[in-house]
Amino acid sequence: MQRPTVIVHRFLGIIVGVFIIVISLTGSILVFDKEVNPILHLHTHQVVPQGEQISLQQVAAIIHQQYPEQKLEHITIPQTANDPYHVLIKSLYTGKSDIYINTYTGKLLGIYKRDRPIIRIVNQLHTHLLAGKIGGFIVGLCGVLLLILSITGLMLWNGWKKFSIGFKIRWQAKWRMLQYDIHKVVGVLSAIFLVFIATSGSIMVFDKPIKNLAYGMTGQTKIAPPISTLSTNNSQLTLDQFLQTAKHYLPAGQPTILHIPKDETAPIRIRFRLPHEIIPEGKSFVFLNQYTGEILRVENFYKTPRVEQLKSWMDVLHKGSYGGLGTMGLYILIGITSSALSITGFVIWWGRNHKTKPQRHSA
Repeated sequence: MQRPTVIVHRFLGIIVGVFIIVISLTGSILVFDKEVNPILHLHTHQVVPQGEQISLQQVAAIIHQQYPEQKLEHITIPQTANDPYHVLIKSLYTGKSDIYINTYTGKLLGIYKRDRPIIRIVNQLHTHLLAGKIGGFIVGLCGVLLLILSITGLMLWNGWKKFSIGFKIRWQAKWRMLQYDIHKVVGVLSAIFLVFIATSGSIMVFDKPIKNLAYGMTGQTKIAPPISTLSTNNSQLTLDQFLQTAKHYLPAGQPTILHIPKDETAPIRIRFRLPHEIIPEGKSFVFLNQYTGEILRVENFYKTPRVEQLKSWMDVLHKGSYGGLGTMGLYILIGITSSALSITGFVIWWGRNHKTKPQRHSA
């Protein structure tokens, strides 16, 4: 049984090794840029409470005054007294930008380009290998193969009978033996996270066919997005009034993001986080008619179809955003570790297949 497992483990490692290095390292860069980088810029991501907070409508007015030619996409609602307003704006020419505004004074704390060329390239490498749909399929397939690699690696671990042997590193041994020990120990320590990341990544890539299959098997149909319609008795409502109305329909939830309508028919969409959700921003929504404030739909995350919940859970597991800064730091390390496993695995295979053979001397 062990011999076929060894062959599968080595064969798959050789085939997808380079892809895993690229996908893993770019994933670590993306996690750092999105989740850890803000911690390094506390002057724009943290404020000192002083008086009353400005309203959502005031925030929108500040943005329209400072950036009249750019479209306001959403406003992140502060969750603590020290959180600033986080606003996303979009320009036809410069792309999207994140703006941070003092919750009490309305002062602009900082603006960051979201569509930076280097991050855009890193993101495309991670999700599509710069090869469009074919690259996306390869990334999903690599996730499946990484899952098999992790499982076969666990099966081959020599510490199942005695843990002390499985975690032993012979530091004084020859470099090939040392490489093997490091590969073995690091692999088993990171295996559970690699299984999470590989499985969730594959499901995210193949999300659409999985949903189509699930809806086809259950006989359910996707619900069409709600539409805002004009009314003869339209009244100009403020963003704060929309928020107050939405709170009545999800009283147990905490509002996190208010999404501005993209066009004339789109609704106001307010995102909520319900108790016990591990998704930081939550995945429950209240949709309101942008003209009248009428409630169009309430989506409770726990009551949505399981297949819809699956994507959200996989997204959290894949990015490591369920355990705060510590988990995200661990995921960055796991990305680097999986690259190191690919390199050490290749070195071990190369060393075993290119050993110097003793020369035979003719009589």
